[in-house]
Amino acid sequence: MRTAVLIPARNETEALPHLFAALRRAGWAARGDAHDAHDGIQVIVVDNGSDDATAEVACAAGAHVIQEPRAGYGRACLAGMAWLRRAAPETLVFLDADDFLAARQLPILLQPLEDDEADMVIGERSARGGPGVFWHARLGNLLILALLRWLYGSPVRDMGPFRAVRWSTIESLSLDDTSYGWFVQMQVRALRAGCRVRGEPVRFRRRTVGRSKVSGSIRASIRASWVMLLTLAVEVTRRSPPRPSSGNVTPEPP
Repeated sequence: MRTAVLIPARNETEALPHLFAALRRAGWAARGDAHDAHDGIQVIVVDNGSDDATAEVACAAGAHVIQEPRAGYGRACLAGMAWLRRAAPETLVFLDADDFLAARQLPILLQPLEDDEADMVIGERSARGGPGVFWHARLGNLLILALLRWLYGSPVRDMGPFRAVRWSTIESLSLDDTSYGWFVQMQVRALRAGCRVRGEPVRFRRRTVGRSKVSGSIRASIRASWVMLLTLAVEVTRRSPPRPSSGNVTPEPP
């Protein structure tokens, strides 16, 4: 399957070299343009209003860089997807710039899609004895997961950002959240639409360079959890399915 990796990044000059080094060690050659999946992997970095050298570092590593100066995790993802529509991949992977262990675990998420056993696969993070997700970031995660299990019977045990989804599936969901509610909206709409959503255990280590925009502080974690809960409430009470995506989100040129 032709696969694209979308990396939202804001002030990640320190983290990106480690991530791209991990991709190279795993045998993935970062390519900015569409290509045969056997030759590498298409990598899109969305520079979400950085004031450092994030864009330059990503470009030097071989990624295609898109500028989205308006802050917002979901907004960055929407900008990346808008650019990808001109030569859409079969599978889209979402990856955070500080998840250095994800590169060698890409096959774990992609295999169920290739075997037609799932439409969306979410990496369920496990530290396995090392420093994992901060406790204050995990609390909101657990609450939302419990609600998804109660409302929709979701078996997934994490709301992690490392996930792979069929392009046809994510396009059908017409996502429009511009904040940290992005992944909650994705999961709720996929479950309501009857998509096959599953989780796969993956190893995770807390970042060792730079600082997390959310889990790095208790206040930011509380704010993000509140946004995610509000998003869940809105999606659950939505009576009609979302309108089809117009595909008219136009990212600014790099």
